[in-house]
Amino acid sequence: MIQSRGLLVMEPGLLTTVQDLGRYGWASSGVPAAGALDEEALRLANRLVGNVESAAALEITFVGPVLRAAGDLDLAVAGGAFGPAPGKAFRVADGEIMSLASGPGATRAIAAVGGGIDVPLVLGSRSTCVSGRFGGFQGRRLQRGDFLSVLPASAAPLVDASADLRQPGDGDVVLRAFAGSDEAEFDAAALAAFWGTPWRILPESNRMGLRLSGPSLGLMETASRASEGTTRGTVQVTADGHPIVLLAERPTTGGYPKIAVVAAIDLDLLARTPPGRNVRFERIPVTEARRLVDAREARLRAFSGGRT
Repeated sequence: MIQSRGLLVMEPGLLTTVQDLGRYGWASSGVPAAGALDEEALRLANRLVGNVESAAALEITFVGPVLRAAGDLDLAVAGGAFGPAPGKAFRVADGEIMSLASGPGATRAIAAVGGGIDVPLVLGSRSTCVSGRFGGFQGRRLQRGDFLSVLPASAAPLVDASADLRQPGDGDVVLRAFAGSDEAEFDAAALAAFWGTPWRILPESNRMGLRLSGPSLGLMETASRASEGTTRGTVQVTADGHPIVLLAERPTTGGYPKIAVVAAIDLDLLARTPPGRNVRFERIPVTEARRLVDAREARLRAFSGGRT
C-alpha cells in the first residue's frame, strides 16, 4: 500500500539511485564512501527545497525517471537539464505525474524533494553503494513500482533562487589538478603527455572511476607496490599506462601509482561531462585548489541565506 507522502516510480530511468553526501569513516573496513558524484548539485538542490544540504535525494544519469507524487511535494533538480524547471524549486501536486526527462547534453543531475528521501541509515548514510549492493533503496538502482517515502519538510523552499551550475560547454573540459604523491615515478615524457594531452572519457566509466583514453604513459610495475588508501579525485595510472580518475565508489585502497589529484572544485563539473568528451588537466598548486574550495563554500553559504 502506498504511504501518504512520497514518490512512486512509474519509470526508473537508466540509473537512478538514492544518494546523500556519502558514508565516511569506514574505509579501514573496506567500505566505499559512495554518495553523489556531483556533491555541489546535491547541496544546492537540497537548499532549493528547504532541506539540510546532506539530505538524501535522487541521482539521475542520462535518462531521468517518471515519478508520481503522493501528497503535495516541493522538488528541485540541479546539475543538468532534467525535468520541467532545472535549477529551480517547483511544486508537484498530489497524484501528479512528473517526467524528469533529459534536455540536450544532460548527463547527470540531482533531484531533491522537500524533507528528503526516507530510506534506512546504513553506517550513517542513506547513499546507495551500487557496487556493494547496500544502502539507499534496497541497495540498488530504482525500478518501476518502487515507492520512496519522504520525510516531513523542515523549511520552506527557496522559490526565488536559481542554481546555475557550470556545464562542460564546447571544446575540451579543463580539470584543474595538482601533483600526485607518485609523480616522481613518471619520466619527463610521461608527465608531458599527461599534462599536455586531451583525454577522452570512455563509456566503460562508472561510479567507481572515470577511465580515460589517450597515449600510454608507459607500462607501470604494480605487482611489488604496496596498496594505499585512495581519495576522491585521485588520478591513478593503470599497468597499461592509462589514467583513471577515482570517484565516489572507488576501492578504499589501491596499488596503482598516483600521478595527480583533480581539485575538488572541478570534480562536480567532471560528473556533468558525458563519455566521449575530451578533458585536459591544468596544473595548479595545492594552495590554489584549497582557495577555490573556500570560495565555493562562501558562495554556497550566500546562496542559502545562511541556512546550513
